[in-house]
Amino acid sequence: MLTNEKKEKKGRKPIMNTNTQNFISRLQITAIILLTAGWGWAGGNFSAGLPLWNMLLHCIPILLLLVMSLQIFRVRGAQQGVESNARGARIGMSIFSIVSIIGAIVLVVLGATNPDPNSVGVHNLWDWFPTIIIIGSSLLWLTTLIPVRRGNAAVTTANNQ
Repeated sequence: MLTNEKKEKKGRKPIMNTNTQNFISRLQITAIILLTAGWGWAGGNFSAGLPLWNMLLHCIPILLLLVMSLQIFRVRGAQQGVESNARGARIGMSIFSIVSIIGAIVLVVLGATNPDPNSVGVHNLWDWFPTIIIIGSSLLWLTTLIPVRRGNAAVTTANNQ
């Protein structure tokens, strides 16, 4: 059963099973941590030996992750009723994940089409590690959204009957 055993007040939607919610929450936090590690690794790897402005430019994705994840982490430690406050952060993280996947694919294509090891793109094993971490953690984030929507749809459908 997707709802709690307690009676819900009229007008309030029942929440998903606590175990499912905790599991999804842990997966989302894991995805955020891995995504931050991947972007940090990529920033250090792809900006080595370049001017300071290039290194600062590679810090922008990490700052965006920090701003969005603070709201998500705050909600995880609070009560269930404030879950809706992180909706904007979840949407932002989803957009960030999609853009990260697209950017990683573009870098892989650039690396495959240009054999020069000093050009932009993924060329060697050390370039592949952060790229795989970024793609994998982005996919992990996006897959955690699927059960939440399916669970919310099932709860809504059960309430309408």
